[in-house]
Amino acid sequence: MAIKPKCDICDRFLTDYGAILLSPPDKKSKVTKYHVCKACFKDILKVNKVTVKNKYKE
Repeated sequence: MAIKPKCDICDRFLTDYGAILLSPPDKKSKVTKYHVCKACFKDILKVNKVTVKNKYKE
């Protein structure tokens, strides 16, 4: 990883590639990008009871 972003949820530095969460666009079509670690991403899926069909899923 060239940069060392922090997870915007738990505030820990990402030591591995995680996820990027984009907000819905505002009235000016601007979106906000959030970095999310793998642990928090799994929690997001659990909270929202979402399943992701992805052939690269661990």
